[in-house]
Amino acid sequence: LASLLLGSRGIIQGLDFVKNLDEPDNAALSVLLEQEKKRFAGSEIRGKTLGVVGLGAIGSLVANMAIDLGMKVLGFDPALSVEAAWRLSHQVERMENLQSLLSKSDFVSLHLPMLEATRHLINDDTLSVVKPGCCLLNFAREGIVDTQAVIRSLDQPKSGLRCYISDFPVNELIRRNDVLLMPHIGASTEEAEENCAVMAADQLKDFLCNGNIKNSVNFPATYLERTSGYRLAISNRNIPKMLGHVLSVLADANINVIDMINKSRDEIAYNLIDIETAPDNAILEAISSIEGVVNIRLLEA
Repeated sequence: LASLLLGSRGIIQGLDFVKNLDEPDNAALSVLLEQEKKRFAGSEIRGKTLGVVGLGAIGSLVANMAIDLGMKVLGFDPALSVEAAWRLSHQVERMENLQSLLSKSDFVSLHLPMLEATRHLINDDTLSVVKPGCCLLNFAREGIVDTQAVIRSLDQPKSGLRCYISDFPVNELIRRNDVLLMPHIGASTEEAEENCAVMAADQLKDFLCNGNIKNSVNFPATYLERTSGYRLAISNRNIPKMLGHVLSVLADANINVIDMINKSRDEIAYNLIDIETAPDNAILEAISSIEGVVNIRLLEA
C-alpha cells in the first residue's frame, strides 16, 4: 500500500526537496512551496487498475485491499487453489495470461515464490506489452524480475514502465529517478519477526503430529484433515506405481483406507494415508521395503 502511494505521486521527491530548502522567511517559503508543488503532482490510485501476479495468501490480501481503496483489480495465477479463490473478492477479474494483465494495469504487484519457473518472469518479452506508464512493484523475490529488462523498459517512457519500486536493491538501479529501492525491509517489524517464529513452530508441530507440510523448501505442500486415529506419512521417489504398491500392502492386510492425499515435487512424492486400524510392524516393514520408499511414519491421534 505504501508503495502504491509512493508510485502515484512524487512523495519521496517532495520530502527531499523540502529537506534541502534554505529559505529563512516563512512567508517566502510558503510562496516557493506553492510555486514548486506541481513538480511532485501525480494521480490518485482510486479508479486505477492494479494487476496482482500471484493470488496466494499475500496476493489475495493485496487484491482485496485495492478493491477497498476503489481500484479495479486484475489477477493472474496459473496455479490458483480453491482455498486461495475463497479468499478473493468476487470483484477481482482473473486474467488468463500475464501479458493480458500487464497490458491493462496501471500498477503491477508481484507475489510469487522464487522457483525456476518464475525466474525472470518479468523480462523483455513480458514488458514489451506493458501498459505505457505502468508502475511495477516487487516485494516478492529479486530473481523474478530481470533487472536489465526493467532498465530497458524504463528507458522507453512512451512505451514502457514509468517507475519500478522494489525491496531488492541492485547497483544498476541505484540513483535512478524512476526507481525507488528499499533496503529489504518488507518484513522488518517486531510483529513480523514474532509471527515468523510462531508460524515456524506451528508448522513444525503440524508436521510432527499430523504429517502436514507447508512452506517446505523441497517437499510438496500437503494437507489432509484428520479423519482417523491412524495415519501413515510416506515419502518416496516420484516414480510410477509407488502409491499402488503401498495400497496393495494395506489391502492384503485387510486394512481399510479412509482418506488419503498424494502430492509430488520434482523427484519427491509425499503421501498421507488415513487408515481404519493400526498396522503392525510387519506391515510397516513391508511398505518400507518397497523399492523407492524413502521414509514412513505412523502417526497416532
